[in-house]
Amino acid sequence: MVLAQTPQLDSLFQLLKTTKSDTAKAVVYFKIANRFQKIDRLKSFDYGKKALNIARAHNSQLQVGEYLNFLGDLYWYSGDYATCSDYYFEALSIYDELDDDNGRAVCYRNIGWIYQGQKNYELTLTYFYKSLSLNKKLGKERRVLSNYDDLSIAYFLKEDYPKAELYCNKTIAYAKEHNYRSGLATGHANLAGVLLALGKIDEAIENYQLAIDKFKEINDFYNMADGYNGIAKCYLEKKKYDLCIQSSKEALAIALKYDYNLLVADAYHNLSLAFAKVKQYDKAYTNLMLYTNVKDSTFNEKNAELIGEMSAKYEFEKSELLIKSLRDDKKLNEVKLEQEQTFKVYLIVFCAVVVAFLLFLYRTMLQRKKVTASLSDAYKEIEIKNKDITDSITYSKKIQEAMLPLDHLKDELFNDIFIYFQPKDIVSGDFYWYAEKNGSRIIAACDCTGHGVPGALMSMIGTNMLNHIINEKGITSPNEVLDTLNREIKKALRQNDQSTHSKDGMDVAILRFVDENMVEYAGAHRPLWIIRNNQLIEYKPSKYTIGGMQNEGEKIFVNHSIELQKDDCLYIFTDGVVDQFGGPDGKKFMSKQLCKLLLSIHNHPMSVQHELLRDAIELWQGNEDQIDDNLVIGIKV
Repeated sequence: MVLAQTPQLDSLFQLLKTTKSDTAKAVVYFKIANRFQKIDRLKSFDYGKKALNIARAHNSQLQVGEYLNFLGDLYWYSGDYATCSDYYFEALSIYDELDDDNGRAVCYRNIGWIYQGQKNYELTLTYFYKSLSLNKKLGKERRVLSNYDDLSIAYFLKEDYPKAELYCNKTIAYAKEHNYRSGLATGHANLAGVLLALGKIDEAIENYQLAIDKFKEINDFYNMADGYNGIAKCYLEKKKYDLCIQSSKEALAIALKYDYNLLVADAYHNLSLAFAKVKQYDKAYTNLMLYTNVKDSTFNEKNAELIGEMSAKYEFEKSELLIKSLRDDKKLNEVKLEQEQTFKVYLIVFCAVVVAFLLFLYRTMLQRKKVTASLSDAYKEIEIKNKDITDSITYSKKIQEAMLPLDHLKDELFNDIFIYFQPKDIVSGDFYWYAEKNGSRIIAACDCTGHGVPGALMSMIGTNMLNHIINEKGITSPNEVLDTLNREIKKALRQNDQSTHSKDGMDVAILRFVDENMVEYAGAHRPLWIIRNNQLIEYKPSKYTIGGMQNEGEKIFVNHSIELQKDDCLYIFTDGVVDQFGGPDGKKFMSKQLCKLLLSIHNHPMSVQHELLRDAIELWQGNEDQIDDNLVIGIKV
């Protein structure tokens, strides 16, 4: 396709001549680059970079991000993944600074393709789903279609063919619904690939042909070539080698014209296999060499054997034909001698190359064995140390559990109660504490800095100090308990010393049941929720943590005295549940959703509430990792 055949380009070049503003010229350059994208990629690069340079000079960040993504796509089609990765991540950093979901959605999709090229399919799917979520939120129909297309390819490469087929059919249905020809084409092309993998060859050919016809309508030459390569693979499976060669040549013609290196390599590979099957070893050898040159990679052992076999057969057949054609010629002996001498030279050179290559492989193999042995020893040592550490932490869990209040005491102190306690790691930074002192029942939910081993150490310090403050000193008023606990933590961790850098501490919600009709509450960063008459009442905590670097004089913990009513449900909890990621969009659970959940289950006995709460949190979390320790305490009056 030439410039004279593209009136859109003609009008853009005319517009460029009359445009005076640099920023306006950048827009025109970018439009020209877009027009050239599928017909002359080198010119597309040229005009895209002109647009980018102007946008950078004028600090037009939105345009810079858009142009970076565009140029990254061009590098991706060229097979230059390293460069396109740089462009995509630079664009994402710009959109993060601008807090631009539209740009983020584009970058997430592009980065997914980078990880796909590295065969890291878990991260691929993570970024594709992030892009899909944002595009659905923004109402970007064409991009949603592209996301469905991307997911079908990712699941295909992961060899999860049922999900791949599901997203192919989603792509086709969505494209038909919104009348998107390009989406319909890619949907059929991807479905064809899945069908080929499942061995449904005739259906695959039918879908490839449907896709090619659609790609022709929209001048998508890259995917046309890819479609012909797909049909070639189908015919190779059906052993129809002439049709395989024909389709490969059609793919090659398009790919060479537009410099689609990956598809050029694919076509050469198909041709090499097909020519080998019909015993045209000279052509098979030539195409295999072209394939390896394009792929720009060293021969592996399998390729070396195949090339050697084809080369030998090729030379043998060529010699036989030459001897036969010269048998009746008077100069046969002279030519034969010259041929033998030439053959010997080539044979010596060929043998020298083969020997050098084998020596290189042997040396590499020895080095790899040494490295593998070293890695194996290191891995075993790490494995032993890891087991020792894990065993120590597991034993620490027993110690931590032993320091928690006895379970039977809970049921003696409270008629209807649940404690949902789910550590993130083996040991926990969250802990609960309850006791009876001077006729009052006291219970606390505590969240120490960190989780795992550091959090567990803090939790043991906190448990000891609560025992000392309440059981030994006899302090029971919640605000006084928090005030004393704050001073003791700061003293134990030397936080009053300016030379220390310890900022560790804990958030606490503590209740003291004075009698059946009165409860006192004080909180350090953790609230009290009471559900009464189907309404949630929140008692806010003091906005200070226990411990840390804040001066003691600045912390005042407020005591709340609350009259109780029959069937009141009281809840204290740490922040692990509300901060947990999950759900269909990978978002946080949030306090609002926990409130709705508790309102919906509060009429049940506490044991049933415990099960319903646990199931709801597990369902929300799904396959996401638990990010923090979880602790929720519920008490019904």
